[in-house]
Amino acid sequence: MFEVTGLSKSFGGLKALENLDISVKSGEVMGLIGPNGSGKTTTINLITGLLKADSGKVQLDGKDLTNKAADIIAKLGTARTFQNLRIFSRQTVQDNIRVAQTTQCKSVFSKFVPFLTDEERAFRLETDALLNEFELSNVSHKRAESLSYGEKKRLEMARALALKPKILLLDEPAAGMNPLELDWLAETIVGLKKSGLAIILVEHHMKLVMKICDRITVLNFGNKIAEGSPKEITNNKDVITAYLGKDHTIA
Repeated sequence: MFEVTGLSKSFGGLKALENLDISVKSGEVMGLIGPNGSGKTTTINLITGLLKADSGKVQLDGKDLTNKAADIIAKLGTARTFQNLRIFSRQTVQDNIRVAQTTQCKSVFSKFVPFLTDEERAFRLETDALLNEFELSNVSHKRAESLSYGEKKRLEMARALALKPKILLLDEPAAGMNPLELDWLAETIVGLKKSGLAIILVEHHMKLVMKICDRITVLNFGNKIAEGSPKEITNNKDVITAYLGKDHTIA
């Protein structure tokens, strides 16, 4: 179980997030939506250690992640993607994934003499599986900077999963995707959910959110204004006023 309680953050006199409570179970997708500037990415940055919370707690399976260093949070089971892609552009696709795997090394020898260890052989098999799953096998030895936008999006997800997380935070993964890529994204997230992964999805693409999320939390001006099933959120008057608009249609 992943839990956030009373999470707050201010920048000077601006309250970016105030007393946020959310929880996500294994095998559940929770959507986090709201207008631009409502606190969604701030929430992810606080959870993953890129920002320090003023108050509140972040816990994963009873372990306190609050205000720990980003690498420690990752090792404890939290992975993310970014709204603006952050891949290692001059490294190969394969090496992007391998970088994430080094956080899982149990043997010091794997980092310096990898060819000697069973752990390294296991990592290579896992890399191949991720490359295949995310349709990147044919570009595995190319520099990441040479990939198409959709391929870069897939690489960032594959790299996040190389951390073997218990919870995955996706920050606007659908941005810039074409209809075929959106279908692939929906299928992939549903597959990850079925594998038991807990997922928080920050997204403006409402058809995708309503299609794959079990629950949705809505933020506005740093405050949670609603939480519920996709149907409940679609019909919530506060959400319609603050975000969806009265003429919204979600097929």
